[in-house]
Amino acid sequence: MKPPKFNLKNTSVYRYLFKRDTIVATILVFLVIGLFVKIDKELGVFDPKDITSKDFDYNDLAFNLLSKTKNLPVDTSICIVNIGNADRKAIAQIINKVSRAQAKVIGVDVLFGDSVSDGEDTALRSIFHRNKQVVMAYLLDSAANHIANYFDDTLCKKGFVNFTLQDQNVIREFNPYIIAADTDFSFSTAIIKAADPDRYTDLMARGNKTEAINYTRAENKFIVIDGASQQGDFNIVKNKIVLIGKVASGTDYEDKHYTPLNSKFAGKSMPDLSGVLIQANIIRMELDGNYIHRWRGWQNLLFAFVICWIHTAFFIAYFIEKHIWFHVASKIAQLISSFVFIYLGLFLFYSFNQQINMTQTIVAIILAVDILYFYEAGVTWLHHKTGYKTLFHHEYPN
Repeated sequence: MKPPKFNLKNTSVYRYLFKRDTIVATILVFLVIGLFVKIDKELGVFDPKDITSKDFDYNDLAFNLLSKTKNLPVDTSICIVNIGNADRKAIAQIINKVSRAQAKVIGVDVLFGDSVSDGEDTALRSIFHRNKQVVMAYLLDSAANHIANYFDDTLCKKGFVNFTLQDQNVIREFNPYIIAADTDFSFSTAIIKAADPDRYTDLMARGNKTEAINYTRAENKFIVIDGASQQGDFNIVKNKIVLIGKVASGTDYEDKHYTPLNSKFAGKSMPDLSGVLIQANIIRMELDGNYIHRWRGWQNLLFAFVICWIHTAFFIAYFIEKHIWFHVASKIAQLISSFVFIYLGLFLFYSFNQQINMTQTIVAIILAVDILYFYEAGVTWLHHKTGYKTLFHHEYPN
């Protein structure tokens, strides 16, 4: 006896997939989502600043629980020189040592305020002008205006050290450049431009004003030299990109930030990575061309619509054909689908650097059942009043 052939067209879900009720109910789900988004923009009712989950992104799980970075070796192309609490005279000496060791590019991730003394200031300014491989740092305010850096002038290579102009509780992205009155390049972009013009061209060709940071290394996966130590071996920096800055330790959290590498991915208690090490991760990503490819808004929306459409067909099939099991089946489907699509998002992010925003998909699946109740009531009323043809045509009491 031959087993029965499976025919997709004979399944309940397929039979309802192209019905008008299924398509209209799916569209209604996204109209409601759009309404919530509009209310949020106008009134801030769902202001994420008031929600602790702003610190959490499920893609962070790929970095900590799934250990996306665990098998990577120590970076041998980028060196960090820790200046600790060095003054300007000591920083000038460190830069000179790194320069004499023939580093390829020297990124000085230090912000200098007002004048300290003529001697120290003159010596440091001379170093910045004389060493063409040095890239200085400066800050931008929220309107992309320069915040004065004492040594900032047109003779120096430089880049802004803000990751973005908006506050980030967890540093997940950065702006490669910002176009305001002029084009400002980020600190990492300025360094890549000096160190590897081809990789700089690749970065700019992407045309993304914001890039997600593909973290690959924690502090112990970079070569860190103690700049204040007389025993420090600076010969190791030859032909390497060198970042000079403060690597905070212990209870010193100056310029230290939360990142997805933090082992406490929810309810983080302590920042885990210094700014100079975050810059190193960005530069490593740019050197390798190892970018995270984030789906565009319309791609996320299309994906969410298709998945919601299929689920709505499933819900309608159970509602009409097996109504007694509808509530159980719909809740189980919502639960399983939520886990499946979170896992799918993590898998694509972990294995292929594809970042999909699954929030719309999961929200649509969760809303679909409740929207279906309202839709069923509305079209049944229309059926009785106007003869509107609908799958939901059973009699309702007056």
